[in-house]
Amino acid sequence: MEMDNKRTNLIINYIPQTLTDEEFRSMFLSIGPIKSAKIVRDKATGYSYGFGFVDYENVEDAQRAMQTLNGLQMQNKTIKVALARPGGEEIKGANLYVRNLPRHYQQMDLERLFQQFGTIIQSRVLTDQATGVSKGVGFVLFDQKKQAEEAINQITGTVPAGGTEALLIKFADDNAKKVRPPAMPYINTAPCFPAPGPMRSPGNRFRYNPVTGNYSTPNSGLSLSQGGYVIFVYNIGASSCEKTLWQLFSPFGTVQKVNIMRDHQKGQSKNYGFVTMTNLQEAQNAIARLNGYDYAGCGRPLQVKFKN
Repeated sequence: MEMDNKRTNLIINYIPQTLTDEEFRSMFLSIGPIKSAKIVRDKATGYSYGFGFVDYENVEDAQRAMQTLNGLQMQNKTIKVALARPGGEEIKGANLYVRNLPRHYQQMDLERLFQQFGTIIQSRVLTDQATGVSKGVGFVLFDQKKQAEEAINQITGTVPAGGTEALLIKFADDNAKKVRPPAMPYINTAPCFPAPGPMRSPGNRFRYNPVTGNYSTPNSGLSLSQGGYVIFVYNIGASSCEKTLWQLFSPFGTVQKVNIMRDHQKGQSKNYGFVTMTNLQEAQNAIARLNGYDYAGCGRPLQVKFKN
């Protein structure tokens, strides 16, 4: 039984900051029954640290969740779904706080610097909310504490390639009182309408089921993106955001990616976007149900079709 527990508990990394706990739970509940699901947040502010845990009732459902949802693109993130590490003293204190990173460093650069010391569970580089420029500070969470200790011993005080300052590396817990969670990134969510129509219609029961065993042969003329089917959606309104468009399509099947075209000078949507779905039949069903639907409640029905 203890071994089964290790095989049902999953860790999910790179969760978008705007994803709610209920959306997180619903996404994984669609695979099968779960014991628990939670996004790890700062207790004082509620800020999401970008990762969470899901514990399934059955090993088979946990395996399907990893196979189906690992690598799913949500907003500007690609989530990572894997088995969670077992508890124990060897994994405590494996989170590092890193200062004096070169300002051009991104997450991949940070991981490249530390991956020689062991398995990295998660990493992030803090950026300025207004400018998007790196603050020269990052966090690296290793699989085991001894790997984090090795990184501290080997590269503390060294100057990384492209940098001008020596790295200062400490265990993250040592800086818990000094470092505040970064501010929430700006996302145009006003009014960001709640999930409409299909999810609430009593006459049609839709169940979001990302597990699909059959993949159809693509029709000629359909646009494919990484094995998915790209849907063009028009009349979504100037205030629409990726979150609500994802909510609109997710009841019909697995949504790989949502991309809203934006007018950056006006700070609003250009009134259209693209949704990529995994399965052809699910994409066709979404088009049939949503084409003509008054999404924004403003009398302008959606135009939904495959991108040619």
